[in-house]
Amino acid sequence: MTIFYTSDTHFRHKAVLHFDRRPFITVEEMEEEIIRRWNQRVRPTDTVWHLGDFVWGTGQHAAAILARLNGQKHFVWGNHDHSTVKRLPEWVSSQPYAEIRDGQDFVVLSHYGHRVWNKAHYGAFHLFGHSHGSLPPQGRSHDVGTNVWDYRPVVLAEVKERLYALGLLESYGIHHG
Repeated sequence: MTIFYTSDTHFRHKAVLHFDRRPFITVEEMEEEIIRRWNQRVRPTDTVWHLGDFVWGTGQHAAAILARLNGQKHFVWGNHDHSTVKRLPEWVSSQPYAEIRDGQDFVVLSHYGHRVWNKAHYGAFHLFGHSHGSLPPQGRSHDVGTNVWDYRPVVLAEVKERLYALGLLESYGIHHG
């Protein structure tokens, strides 16, 4: 079982095509492509943490999309998520914030980027969305928004690789390998 992370899919949100400069003509095209790329990576037995702003609107459309997406899906609420979306039974869990273990790593999950987070000084990672790529990585903190990662969920190893390439993990004693 692999753990994946994503955020800010904004299904059904027409305005996101423009303010994110997404490479899709229509909301329907964006939706189908994000679903395709998600299911290309994620197996039904994998875990996916969606860090908010799943769909523009209420639960009916969200439930239909969730049924098409592979994986055991957990939800961390975003600022655009309606209460009916938060309560969908298709989510394995639904909460405003989460802390998990991904292998040996402690990971703090929030829709919003934090400057500090629980266990930050002990090597914890912080994954977030909301900023649509406008908030640069800092230390062990990185945006996992769909538009930041080629419209697909990402694994922690890919986040670590990017942080390493940016020179952010060396200062914490993490070495490539």
